[in-house]
Parts: sequence; C-alpha cells; structure tokens
Amino acid sequence: MSTETRKVQVTGGKKGEEGTFIVSLPKNWAKNAGLKPKSEVQLVPLDRYSLLVYTAASSEGATLTESHVKIPKGLHTEDIVRNFITQYLAGFDIIQLDLQYVKADQRVVVKDAIRRLLIGAEIVSETTEKIAVQCFLGQANLPLLNALERMEALVQSMQNDGVIALLEGDERLAEEVMQRDPEVDRFYFYIVRQLTAAVGRTDHIRKIGLTSPQACLGYRMVVKSIERAGDHATRIASIAASTQLPEKSPLANTFTKMHQLSGTVFQDALKALRALDVPLAHKTIHRVNEIIQLEDAGIRQLLSGKHPVESVVNLRLALESLRRIAEYGSDISETAINLSVER
Repeated sequence: MSTETRKVQVTGGKKGEEGTFIVSLPKNWAKNAGLKPKSEVQLVPLDRYSLLVYTAASSEGATLTESHVKIPKGLHTEDIVRNFITQYLAGFDIIQLDLQYVKADQRVVVKDAIRRLLIGAEIVSETTEKIAVQCFLGQANLPLLNALERMEALVQSMQNDGVIALLEGDERLAEEVMQRDPEVDRFYFYIVRQLTAAVGRTDHIRKIGLTSPQACLGYRMVVKSIERAGDHATRIASIAASTQLPEKSPLANTFTKMHQLSGTVFQDALKALRALDVPLAHKTIHRVNEIIQLEDAGIRQLLSGKHPVESVVNLRLALESLRRIAEYGSDISETAINLSVER
C-alpha cells in the first residue's frame, strides 16, 4: 500500500472568514471503491491527526464473504469442528464444508457442534458431501457490549451456583451449572468474531461500541479472561458432583469467604472496565492478595483434617479455581487501566 500526498486547499468564505478545506481523493482508490460524481463518502474523526474515509457501500456491508473448507481424509472430529470455528471467527458470512471423506457419525457431531456452539450460524443447505452454513446474526442484532454483559452474568451465576452445589452437596445443581458452559463458549466465539471483523475493517470499530484497534485488542483479552473464569466455575461444579465440603467446618467457612471475595473482585473488575475507573481497578488488583491468603488458610485446614485423599485433591482444585477467577478479574482490571490511558 503506497502513500500519496495531497495539498489542502481552501475555497469560498466571505471576506475575513475562513473558507472550506478541500483535499482530493486518490483516483485509483476512488475508482476501485466504485465512486462516481455525486457519490457520498462518510468521514469519521478518529483522533487529532487521523480521519477515516469510507464509502456508503462499505458501511452497508452488502457483499457476503464466503469460505470453502475441504476436510481431508482421516481428520479427527474435534479437528473438523475446530477448523470450522476458525472460519467463523475469521468473520466469513458463508462457510462451505466439503465432507466427502467424513464419516456419517462425524457429520452428526459436526452439525450438532455448529448449532450448539455458534451464535447465528445456520445450516442452509446440505448434501451427502457438503454442508453450507450462513452466519445471519451480526453486531446490529446483538451488540458486542450487550453480548459481553450477558456472558459476564452467566459466568457469575455459574460460580455462585457451583459453590452452593459444593457446600450443600447438590449434584443436580452441579450438573445444571456444567450444562451452561457451552453457552459461555457461544458468547465467546461470537464476541471474538465481532472483534476480528472490527480490526479488519476500521469502520466497524465504532459500530460495535469501541473506539480504536487498541480497544479491540483489550476486549479480546477481556473476553478470554471471562471465558476462562467460566471454565473454572464449571470445574467447581464438576467437583461438587462427587465431593461435598464438611458442613459448618472451618474449611467450609474459609471456602465461603474466598468465594464471596473472588466474586466481588471479578464483578468490580468488570465495573472498572465499563467505567474505566482506574482507582477501582487498582483496588481490585490489590484484593487478589487477600484471596491468596485465604487459599493458603484453606489448604492448611484441608491438610490438617481427616479427609479422604480424593476429597483433598478435589477441594484443593476448587480452592485454586476460586483464586484463578479472581486473578482473571485482576487481568481485566489491568486492561481497564490500559484503556483509560487511550481515552
């Protein structure tokens, strides 16, 4: 991409008044963009020294992008799903899968994964050898920040219910929490898709509620932290399905305190991100040390008690998961501080 220089000219204006500033567009670019006399372009000031120029056609996004993926013989089912998700994250509107060498039972798993894991992805045509999937849902239907809030609320409810299941030995609730994990993944993939599209096309950045490519990078890290926190909430629930904390024991009390503080840290980190509240972000980061101290206390109580070996291992992992959730909150707070500098 070559750089062209244009001189700014001034036209019009009454005596003593400043006229209109005019700069010409590169001719080849204008032709390739389909511009004609009286065509309209949109101008978006990005910062003090940058101005974004894009055509009406680019803002409408009328052209659908399409991807063709040929699945080689002998590929594992999980790899087929992973290959498809890669195309979804890349932002393609239509994804064609060539399944000539894929077994029938694999096809069933792949189609189920598409429906279960990806928001807005619908199978629009299918033959014995090919599947065509179109991604209908865009940022206008489900804005990125709204999707992020729904993902946050889902993860926080999973952590809360997972701990309740562990404290009360509620296997049914634990199973319900584990069944919510694919929904977290659905939001994660959808948000990453939107962020990828925004980085690739600068005119999309403001449409999704962000301000710059740097903000897209920051939110990419945030959504990964939320997704990982959901994984740890799921791990707590899986432990609750086979292990129960001793009722009204010092360990149960420590675990409850750690859960409450971990949840507060994670929630406050997200508040700091939304408001770019730097003091709250710093406070949140410092509170992780309190959680580490509670984890150490819980480990000592766990090792000093008379618990079966399997319970010791499981409860140790549950304590670690609560600490990790808080640490992901700390990562989100660091992102909030970094984005505040940009503002």
